[in-house]
Amino acid sequence: MSASSRFAVRLRALIKERGISYRALAARTYYGKSYLHDLAHGRKSPSPEAAQALDTALDARGELAALACIDDDGRWPIDCGTHWRHRDAEHLSDLLVTAVPTPENAAELAHQWLIAEPPQRYELSAGRRVSAETVDRIERRVWQLRRLDDHIGGAETYAMVAAELDVTAGLLREGTHSEAVSRRLLVVVADLCQLAGFVAEDAGRAVDARRYYLAGMRAAHAAGDAASAANCLSTLSYLEASVGDRREAVTLARSAYAGGRQRAEATGRALLLERVAWAHARVGEAGLAERALGAVEETYPTRDPDAVPPWAYWLTPDEVEIMAGRVWTELRRPLRSVPILERVTARYGQEVPRETSLYLTWLAEALVQAGEVEQATCSAGRALDMARRAQSHRAVRRVVELGRILSEAAPGAAAVNEFLDLASDLSAVGRGRLGGQ
Repeated sequence: MSASSRFAVRLRALIKERGISYRALAARTYYGKSYLHDLAHGRKSPSPEAAQALDTALDARGELAALACIDDDGRWPIDCGTHWRHRDAEHLSDLLVTAVPTPENAAELAHQWLIAEPPQRYELSAGRRVSAETVDRIERRVWQLRRLDDHIGGAETYAMVAAELDVTAGLLREGTHSEAVSRRLLVVVADLCQLAGFVAEDAGRAVDARRYYLAGMRAAHAAGDAASAANCLSTLSYLEASVGDRREAVTLARSAYAGGRQRAEATGRALLLERVAWAHARVGEAGLAERALGAVEETYPTRDPDAVPPWAYWLTPDEVEIMAGRVWTELRRPLRSVPILERVTARYGQEVPRETSLYLTWLAEALVQAGEVEQATCSAGRALDMARRAQSHRAVRRVVELGRILSEAAPGAAAVNEFLDLASDLSAVGRGRLGGQ
């Protein structure tokens, strides 16, 4: 049986088991119905991107993505000799963390990640005492997963991060290690929990995201890492502010800052403060939101580039400005938000499609508030294009919400109607119940 036939047989079985139509599957994966039908009947071979999108949509736990990587002879297309050995897996694992993710190689790295056996599993099966060097390798893997997430959305990264967390937690639970190594493993688990929560939300799994954030907070607390615990709690507040209880988000954000400000480096403190600002903005507390933004402006310039925590590496000066622009948009202050967002979004593009899409939706909303509907629909169109590339439920949700804002601001306007028509296939995804897995 050819590789495409094996993939097709399993794809048809999963479609039947899940009780999903091709139309619904097309809406989830952003691939056309006819293309999906061809894949399910072996008439076409899946690309790695399509296989991963289908794997995520059908909750295949990596099976479809792995099948797409097998050649017609039933072998992995990796040049490692006639037998797959422990040292071959270690070699591939090491290669994955030495290649820096870029827009060009991120998808390839992601699919190779699904093939490579994690070193944690070998440590357990060998019964060896977990060494500090093993923790070093795991930390490098987490670093790599975070950078992969910069370029590809949660729909593609969720399975990888969840699997990495599972096997690392198993090493912590079942392995033999010193107290120092145990503490470091707890910190890594906390970091993975925070990342798993983020990509779970990005994949439309808000219930799972909450569970991961709380587990990460507990792991960080057990390790004595107050800053990491605060980051998990703060990220939970960001989730609640976006799709949950906004008043609860304020409590969570302020608690996270109070608990972590003494232990976090300045970049981490600035990030905790940004989430305080955002939570206050979401409940319309302009004075408190502005005060938190002022604290960010005072704190961020004092950062130490050599001591930035791994979970705050992405907080660049542009990202600080973006959050300020978003807060002012939420508070309906377009004279302050539009100049910021216009300036900074001009520096974002296809290399980070999720962030580009999200930030353009905020610019479009700010332009609507300023009465510039035509400009807003232009930004909305660009946001829609990026959302299609991003494989991100978060980006889709924002584009759908932006469609509602535009239709209320200018009902019947030709440009708005055109945008709504272009985005109509995303509406089913955007209205889906979050955390429904």
